[in-house]
Amino acid sequence: MAKSRELVLFYDPEGGERANTFKTVLVCMGVRIKSVSGNDFAQTVGHLLGRAGFEQTQDTADAPAEPMLVMDGFTSKRLDILLREMRTHGVSVPYKAMVTEHNLPWTLRALYDELVREHEAMHR
Repeated sequence: MAKSRELVLFYDPEGGERANTFKTVLVCMGVRIKSVSGNDFAQTVGHLLGRAGFEQTQDTADAPAEPMLVMDGFTSKRLDILLREMRTHGVSVPYKAMVTEHNLPWTLRALYDELVREHEAMHR
């Protein structure tokens, strides 16, 4: 079987049952997981994904208190499956993003902040 191109950057400051359940869903789907820590929020999305041309920085950024996931390489069908499986298993992660050429150079913190703004705008 070919190695999946799908990869999820996953941040959960609490860890615990939600993180374990979510990781189980990803493993069952054959999706690669890269857990990120609070120390990674100054890094670009491109660097965290291992993309060429995105260098590591020594900068720092505040880590958020809420979980976040960044999905790379998903087709719309596979994204639908992932979201359905998350609902089925009771996994809620309010801040989710798909990787785009536009957000590859963003720091993880900048992407998180944008997701918070979008989330707040949608729930007004």
